[in-house]
Amino acid sequence: MLQKYLTYKILFLLIITPVYLIGNNIDFTKNINTTKISILTCDPGNEIYSLFGHSALRIKDTKNQIDMVVNWGLFEFSENQFEFGYDFAKGRLNYFMGLQSMTNFIYEYARSNRGVREQVLNLDEQEKLNLLSIISENYKPENRNYRYEFFYDNCSSRIRDLLVEVFKEKINFHKSTLADKNTFREIIHQYLKYDPWLELGIDLVLGKKIDVLVSNNNLMFLPEKVESILDKSQVENESEKKNIILTKSTIVNSNKQERTSENIVKYSWGIFFITLILLYLKQSHLIRVWSIMNLSVLGILGILLIFMWWGTDHQATKMNFNLLWASPLHFILIVNILKKKSGVFYYWFLVFSLIIIFSTVLFWFALIQDFNPFVKPLIIQLGLIYYYYFKKNKNQINLHKTSG
Repeated sequence: MLQKYLTYKILFLLIITPVYLIGNNIDFTKNINTTKISILTCDPGNEIYSLFGHSALRIKDTKNQIDMVVNWGLFEFSENQFEFGYDFAKGRLNYFMGLQSMTNFIYEYARSNRGVREQVLNLDEQEKLNLLSIISENYKPENRNYRYEFFYDNCSSRIRDLLVEVFKEKINFHKSTLADKNTFREIIHQYLKYDPWLELGIDLVLGKKIDVLVSNNNLMFLPEKVESILDKSQVENESEKKNIILTKSTIVNSNKQERTSENIVKYSWGIFFITLILLYLKQSHLIRVWSIMNLSVLGILGILLIFMWWGTDHQATKMNFNLLWASPLHFILIVNILKKKSGVFYYWFLVFSLIIIFSTVLFWFALIQDFNPFVKPLIIQLGLIYYYYFKKNKNQINLHKTSG
C-alpha cells in the first residue's frame, strides 16, 4: 500500500511540477485565431477511481507550440495516509483545477489503452476569449480549489457549467434519451455491473437522495454523457444556429477487455438458508453463535451508515433507509443473547424490531430508496432471528409467570 501511495505521489509530482513552472507565464489570448479549444473524454478504467471516466479541456496553440490540458480532477496526496483517508471519507478532500501538458496527460490513457476522444469546440474569437478569461480566473490560487461532489460538482459538470457561462441562454443542450427516465443509482449501476461487490458497497452507503430521476442537465455529471449530449447540442444566436462541436476525433483507441459479471446474491441466499437450517434443527448453541455474528456485522454497518449520514459532508450519504435493517440497535439483542435474560424491556424491543423488519420486507418495493438485491435475503433472515428470540423471550416470561 505504501509503495502504491509513493508511486502515485511521484507520478503526481512529475505531471504537475512542470505545469506550474510554465503555466503562470502563458498568455493564451495571443494568436487567438490559431488557438483551438476542445473537450477530452476519457473512457472508464478498471480501477475504482477511474470507473466513471474523465473529462478535461485541451487548449492548443500551434503557432506558439502550446498544447495544454485544463484538468479539474486533481487532488493533493497527503503524506499522512490516515489524514488523507479520513478527509476523503468525510467528504472534505479538496480537488483543484490545474494545467498539464497534453503529453503528460495522455500518457496514462495510452499506456492502459483507455480510449480518449476529442471534440473541438465551435467558437468564434470572442467566445474563445471569454472562455479563456474564465479559465484564467479559475486558475488563480484563491479559486483553484473546490469541494468535490460526485453527482453535482466534478470534472464533467465543471465543463458543462463553463459552456453555460460562455454561451449564456444561447446554448441549447440536446436532450438525452436517458434524461428524466433513470435515477442516479440506476445510472451508476451501468458502470458497476462488473464490480458487484463495489456496487453493493455503494448502494449500502448512498441514501435516498440518489433515487431521484436525473434531469438532462444533471446527467452531465458523467463524462460520456457530456460527450454524447454535446455531439448534438447547438448554440442559437438570433436567427442563426451552429453546432457546439466543430469536429470530433479519436486520440487513443479503446481496447476494453471482456469482463464477466458475478452474481453475488447467491451468497446472501446462502446466509439465509444457513439461518433457516439452524432454526429448523433447533441447535441452540449454533443459533446463538450465528446470531451474534450476524447481528455484530449488521450493527457495525449501522454505525458506519450513521457516521456517513451525520459525520460527513457527503450529501448523497444522508437519508439512508438501510438503517431500517442495518442498525446499531442490534447490539441490544446481542446483550440479551449473551446475558440470557428476559423481561418486558427486551420483549417490547423485539416487538418493535420485528415491526420495523417485516414492514421493510413487505413494503421495500414502495420505499423511496432502492435496496441492493443482495440485502433482501439478509433482511428476511434477520426477521427470522428476531422472531426466534421473540418467541424464546415470550416463553421465558410466561414460564416466570407460571412459576410465580
